[in-house]
Amino acid sequence: MGLEVIDGTVEAATPPKSNGKRVIYKNITFRLADGTERRFGNLVVAPSVAEMLQPGSAGRFYGYSAIDHKGMFAARTQNGRSDFIIPSGNERNMKMMMIVGALAFAVTLFARNGIMFLAVIVGIAGAIGYVRYRKTRLEARARYDADASHAPSFAPAATDGAIPLP
Repeated sequence: MGLEVIDGTVEAATPPKSNGKRVIYKNITFRLADGTERRFGNLVVAPSVAEMLQPGSAGRFYGYSAIDHKGMFAARTQNGRSDFIIPSGNERNMKMMMIVGALAFAVTLFARNGIMFLAVIVGIAGAIGYVRYRKTRLEARARYDADASHAPSFAPAATDGAIPLP
């Protein structure tokens, strides 16, 4: 899984599809701080993060890409709202692959039926996938926590020397 941090404003977001556990956007367009545009397609988002992905929302948005999908796992908006929810389904699936592979290997080894290479392959693939997904989830949480003080910096700076009114 790869991580990406986007500082900008949501310009457009197609009406999402939702099943209660996740919201799927067909397209989301961000206007970045430098004026460029960044488009994402087919993003999977938790409902509480999706509430912050409305056109006009400015802030810092955290994205990820997994083997089979892309999504947004957190957001910190200019108005002070923030949330972090990263999916862990693939991590759990890899953990199960690792356990099933190890159990199948042990059963075939103790039953003296030889070594089942499929069990070895499934176990190793599960272990590698589990370690990678877990590492990425922990890195994502650390990045989000490290940016906790970043939210106030989204406010536009006064360039003419005027003092902003409360």
